[in-house]
This record gives sequence, structure tokens and C-alpha cells, in this order.
Amino acid sequence: MKRLGLIYIALLFAVSASAVERTILLGPKTIGKAWKDNIVLEPRHFMGAHAGDIVTVYNDNAKRTAQGAFQNPKTWQGVAPEYGYFGINGPFRMVLTDDILAIAREHGIAIGGHDYRILQVTLSDAADYQETMVWNGPSVVMKDDWSANAEIPASSLATLRVGDGLRLHVSKVKQGAAAKIMDFTWNVIDPSVDGVPVGENGYTWYIYDDAPLLKLALAGTGGNVAMRIGGTGYKLDGIGIVRQVGEVSEDYSQAQRAPREYVLQPGELFHGEKVYPLDWSGYLKLTAAPFQESTENDVLVISYTIDPQAKVAGITPQLSFRSPKTWGELTGAAEPIAYQLDGTDVVYMFDPVALDEVKTRGLVIAGVGFTLTKIELISAQ
Repeated sequence: MKRLGLIYIALLFAVSASAVERTILLGPKTIGKAWKDNIVLEPRHFMGAHAGDIVTVYNDNAKRTAQGAFQNPKTWQGVAPEYGYFGINGPFRMVLTDDILAIAREHGIAIGGHDYRILQVTLSDAADYQETMVWNGPSVVMKDDWSANAEIPASSLATLRVGDGLRLHVSKVKQGAAAKIMDFTWNVIDPSVDGVPVGENGYTWYIYDDAPLLKLALAGTGGNVAMRIGGTGYKLDGIGIVRQVGEVSEDYSQAQRAPREYVLQPGELFHGEKVYPLDWSGYLKLTAAPFQESTENDVLVISYTIDPQAKVAGITPQLSFRSPKTWGELTGAAEPIAYQLDGTDVVYMFDPVALDEVKTRGLVIAGVGFTLTKIELISAQ
């Protein structure tokens, strides 16, 4: 009996040890319209991570057309083709690869997109997810004209349930590869999987409501075709069902906190913390909307804090005001004017060219070595 007790304790410890979905960011952080919002997961979170580990973004308030993205904060491109943009129908995930980890450890990972709110971001060990292969071909090459598809029998999907992920195993992936997941009637099974990007590591669709499962059930059982997977630019070799077996840790001691959600006051165009790294990769776009009633008597007041690491690195903190169309100087000058920062607010006065530009296109504030905290539009009259 004592031996059985020791075995039970060992099993209990093993189960507890697997509950390693660690919270690395606590929200809320609203990702608004027009791809203008993002938040960067700090590099420190990924120093002990491994290829195969999984980042999960829990969210709410997602509109029907909401999209997410995992981006390189230096280039603002997707960290991999399949993560440049994708539809949202619940929590969304990214599997870390060696290439993605190299980006994450140097620059962090930016979470962006539009029309949803981040509640929490976690990092899980690969072992917290188990995959069961349910379809192994025959393989299908997805043609350039989207005419090919794989017919998946109902028996292969019999164990699929809400919360599971359907993983497409692929090969021969071309640039621009995309997948379309359909029911047996050839209609897309969910708006979020209508032409999703496919990368070298395939694509995983997580299911968070009963609607897709009900569509599959209509096909019947056994050998009946329940799902069709099509697309372009890749070869579909297999399908697995991925299921989470771990739990979320309640230890938030190492979690990064998102800036508190803030309601802009009259005259404020930005209020928060926008980091401009030491590599000139930081920028903020402002739309033309707040400038429609502006005159040459209005001024922009830019508040910020200087990054103390800039001096260590021998970099002079600077910012510039640029055209969203050309990224050239807002006034039309041949070279962008760099405003050196010494800790005092930057006051920008509009000339006729700059005023017309912001009313038409808005503006971009680019720079290096500081954290932007507030932008105000004030009448100088």
C-alpha cells in the first residue's frame, strides 16, 4: 500500500509539473482599427523557450472581420508567412520555431492586427499539447487555380471537439500559399479559414464553438466526406488533431503588464507608452481624422521619456515627422528633419504643406531611443 501511495504521489507531481502554461502578459490591451495598435512581448520571456513551445493570445470583443498578427518589431513583417495575418474566432496561437525564437530573443514579438482586445498572453511547453494523426493522405497538391482539394472522411474527424486544433501537415510550400477549409458542400466552414496563409510548418485551426462541428455532423459518419481542404501553393500530406492537456499557472510574478487602457482627453491624440527602440524600427501612425479642423495656428506637443540605454549605446535620441505616403519629411523637404531630444517636449508648428498633408493622409512619427507618452493637438491662439 505504501508503494502505491508513492506511485500516486509521483503521478500527481507529474500532472502538476505539466501545468506550465505561464502568463507572460496581462491585459487588457485594445487592438483597434486599421492595424494601428500593437503590443510587444519583451525578449526576456523567450530566453528559456524552446522550438515547439506555444504562445497563446486570449482575447475578447473580436469583430467578425477581426484579424491577428505576430510580427517582428524591427521590420513589422510577420515572423513567418502564416503569422502575417489571420482571422480570429477565439484564442489564437503561434508555434515557436528556431527562426521565430531568434527574432523573439533579440527584438521580442509584436502582437497586432485589428478589432479585438487582448486579455492575456501565455507561453506553454510543447508537451502541454498532444497531437493525434487522423488522416495520412493520399497527399494532394493544391494547384495555383484553387481547383484541387482533399476529401476528408467523417471517420477521421470523429474525435474532434471544441477547443481542439486541426493541424495541416504540408510540404512543397510556395510563396503565397493559402488554405481553405470547407464543409462537404464546398462552403467555407468558418470565415476565419477562408484563404489562410500556410507556412513551412503548416497551419493549425483551433475550434472554439459548436457551429463548425455541427456542419461536420451533417455529413454523417464513416466514409462520408465531411470536410474538404483546398487552397493553393502547397501539398497536403496529413491532418492531426491537437489537444491541450496542461493548465494555466496562476503565478503572474513574471508577467508583463499592458499599459492601462485610457480614454483620450479633449486635444489628446495619444496617451500611453510607445517604445522607440535603438534601431530606428519604432514609429506611430496618426490618421487624418483629428486634423480636419486644424489651422496653421495649431501645434503638436510631443511628450516622451529618454531611454537611458541610448547614451550607453552612443545613440542620440531623435524623432521626425513624416508623410505616411512617402515616409519623407512632412513638409516635403528632401531629407527628414531630425529633432534631437533633451527631455523637454517637442512643439511642432504646421506650415501650409505639412497642414495639407496631415489633413489628407495623417502623419508618421518616427524616431529612436525614447518612449512616447503623449501627443496633444493645441491651438496656439
